[in-house]
Amino acid sequence: MSKIEQAKSYSGKELETIFFRPMLTGPDAEALGIRVLYNMPVPTTLNFWRRSNDILQKYTAAGWSGGAPADKFQKTIELSKVKAEVGYSAADYFTMVFELISNRSDVNLDDLSGTELEQAETALFKQAIAESIRATMWLGDTSRESGLNTFNGFIPRILADAAIPDAEIVSSTYDQTFLDEADAGETLLKKLWDDAPVILKEFKSQGELVYLVTSDIYSKYEDALDRATLESAYQARQNGRESLSYRGIPVIDVQLSSYLASLSDLPKSFALLTDRRNLALAVNTADFPGTEVRMWYNPDLMENRQRAIFMAGCDYLLPELLSFASFKDATE
Repeated sequence: MSKIEQAKSYSGKELETIFFRPMLTGPDAEALGIRVLYNMPVPTTLNFWRRSNDILQKYTAAGWSGGAPADKFQKTIELSKVKAEVGYSAADYFTMVFELISNRSDVNLDDLSGTELEQAETALFKQAIAESIRATMWLGDTSRESGLNTFNGFIPRILADAAIPDAEIVSSTYDQTFLDEADAGETLLKKLWDDAPVILKEFKSQGELVYLVTSDIYSKYEDALDRATLESAYQARQNGRESLSYRGIPVIDVQLSSYLASLSDLPKSFALLTDRRNLALAVNTADFPGTEVRMWYNPDLMENRQRAIFMAGCDYLLPELLSFASFKDATE
């Protein structure tokens, strides 16, 4: 066997249970540091509740004098219809799929069933789609000629809104040379916290605040931790750290450096302090006609092809729950 010819197609319930839901739920989704809304009713609405500060009242023997309800904030996430298409030569495709299968200990390589091939093909395509969604979610701009332009991402939205006069977003811009300082990472995280709106700081006790930073800032902060003269810091230098936090708030590397290097319209580095419930990615495969995932072999070109059609979009809800910093070259 040197090629895979069996066509596969997912639609309806299979599209959700086999392909998208496993990709958009669980630990991988949580590691993004945001909310992921999958197949929520259309129009997809981002909701945020803020409880009332004082609901206690003086007791009376009878009657009802209920107070004001909790504050509710809503914003509709605009979904865009997107298409993912990938083509591989038959030989390359078989090699990639076979490698995924051979890495499993429970597979009989002398008797590969259609189910095993299908699982490997699905895994290959899911990885590509998940990464494309993730990058577009952060950096997408529909006005861009090419590359990450299927829907608008968080960073272009925040930059555009922060440029509006009297914007409620706390935003600062620094020269890229700021990151050359030894303690730049820790200094920046502290400044984001110090400059954050009071309402954002008040949400710290709920355990949902998160720093979302580019890899260079993450690395700078880790360097600062390595310089600490403690036995724990010495051990961490040798063994590495599974995760970082600052003042009890997780610090997450958004891992976008390779994309930012090729996008001249965006800063090369940024850091964001927010409540993870304030940012949301929405994906829908249930409420629009034509959504599908298809994988087939084209004998004329000896090429294996994969295609997915679905809806996706993202947005943030409250600007007062953002503390943002971006960096530009001194020559800009």
